[in-house]
Amino acid sequence: MYLGFPATTPAAAAVRSGSEVAPDFPREWFEFTDPADPFHVFSVDLTWMESHYNCVFGSGDCPGIDATAPDVGCCVHGAFLADAADRTQLADVVAEMPAKYWQNRPAATDAWLRERAENNDKPHDNQDVEPWLEWDELAGDDGEPEPSVKTKTVDGACIFANRAGWATGSGCALHQWAIDSGRDITTAKPEVCWQLPIRRHEDFEERPDGQEILRTTIGEYDRRGWGDGGEDFQWYCSGNAACHSNPDPLWRSHKSELTAVMGKECYDILAGHCAAREAAAAAGVSFPTHPATAARKDSRED
Repeated sequence: MYLGFPATTPAAAAVRSGSEVAPDFPREWFEFTDPADPFHVFSVDLTWMESHYNCVFGSGDCPGIDATAPDVGCCVHGAFLADAADRTQLADVVAEMPAKYWQNRPAATDAWLRERAENNDKPHDNQDVEPWLEWDELAGDDGEPEPSVKTKTVDGACIFANRAGWATGSGCALHQWAIDSGRDITTAKPEVCWQLPIRRHEDFEERPDGQEILRTTIGEYDRRGWGDGGEDFQWYCSGNAACHSNPDPLWRSHKSELTAVMGKECYDILAGHCAAREAAAAAGVSFPTHPATAARKDSRED
């Protein structure tokens, strides 16, 4: 039986043990055209949108993707920043976030922020990175490695990952501050961080009539979303029934994140479609369910 991953990997072991579902189950998709752009098409994984996934990071129930660092969840690696806007937003957040939230705050942070303010927040020199960032490489559109900036790692995890025993608790410093200050996490964390567990992939394609369109695919950020390294995680959440305990479906619980990746008008189209399906389900119509959500429901009923 094919488990979705090489047989000797931790991912395959998790599927064999029953703690995670195999990733290649049937999924339903909803496709529609962006009302504001006739050449932009959304393909959305309804099975994931209607799942009841719930992140357990920081709750004590997340063993992390690396068993040697259970208090940092999936923050073992630094976060690659999406673009210049993502980098500038992070700098703005660091300037605003009180130091008490950040265990590994670099000593040079205050001096860097003072210099930035004195220069009227002018765009940074692309080569001189902030004290919390470093240069690395990331595969480009052609698959070749390209220079890219990411958050540093400290003691085996992202520099923003607080460890157990810190005053504000273990977990992401940016997330903790955003929650305490009532700030939307989409404006407080790097894009790749707040999008999880949602994965957005964009690619141009040519329709049969020769017209080029942009297709945005929105679905589950499963192990495969991390590349082939995802199969070596010792634990992962999206296909784990223990992480499907949210009373609300994902399209509701992650409204702000979905609105950020789709735009309000397109999110409203998705939400309207999902709400209609929810009403139909309440009337007895059966729809496919994410197997991890189904397993969680079955365990509660037992």
